[in-house]
Amino acid sequence: MIADFVPSSELTPPGPGRTLSLHPSSALAPSSMPQTTIYVAPRLAGTLGTIPPAVATVELARLFGRSAALAGVSLTVEMGRTVALLGANGAGKTTLLRILATAIRPSYGSVSIDGIDALQEAERVRGRVVYLSHATGHYDDLTAQENLRFAATMFGWGEREGGEVAREALATVVLDAVSGQRVRTFSAGMRKRLALARVLVARPSLLLLDEPHAALDGDGMTLVDELIGLWREAGVTVMVASHQAERVTSLADATVRLEAGLLAEVGGAGVTAGPVGGSPRPRMAVAGTDR
Repeated sequence: MIADFVPSSELTPPGPGRTLSLHPSSALAPSSMPQTTIYVAPRLAGTLGTIPPAVATVELARLFGRSAALAGVSLTVEMGRTVALLGANGAGKTTLLRILATAIRPSYGSVSIDGIDALQEAERVRGRVVYLSHATGHYDDLTAQENLRFAATMFGWGEREGGEVAREALATVVLDAVSGQRVRTFSAGMRKRLALARVLVARPSLLLLDEPHAALDGDGMTLVDELIGLWREAGVTVMVASHQAERVTSLADATVRLEAGLLAEVGGAGVTAGPVGGSPRPRMAVAGTDR
């Protein structure tokens, strides 16, 4: 996940918007929120002019040696949509999410986030994106509360507001009773809950979830479903990679299925694709430019 947000005024379209609240009845007033917090607009009906897509890729490819994890993916996702990203192991789901998060660069192709070129302006993109991967990335020697307070500081919250959103996030993921315990004592499921709490503190524009239900019990999986619904209602663009096809499809506006690094199926609202299947025709080489 990325710590540097850009000012909200750069993202919010004209007209009324809303903020992502952990609990609708206890949302922080805008005046108490940090200046760098992103205010997310609700889904638009085309009445506010031209709004850039949340995600746009053109002939995106990623090679690992001679193997292509992605082999020419052209995809456009409207702002505020929730997308289920499906496919077998090795289909390219994680590679796609990592490229969108600017964690790795593509070997070929182009990608933009909220209309920003992710290859040329990666730092700006990182201010808008949170990527929840398999690795939860906590500091084991810190308590759950200390981890979230640190994350809140990195995401631009002040000391008082950061403490408040951290406490609220811990309560939302039902970790408030163990907030003073060191994370090294946590189970895998508790670590995943803490990672979800960190997303709640971050309040991104684009949220990339890689197997968010993994390591969770039934209650934990239901919590993930509820949080995805909350983010969707708040207008956050969410892409969820999962093997639980039926579960995530029921939560999504659209589905995208990958097979062997290629688009195999695209359906639903707010998502369009280039040719489904076929061979890639990369035009913009960026191999060897990783920084």
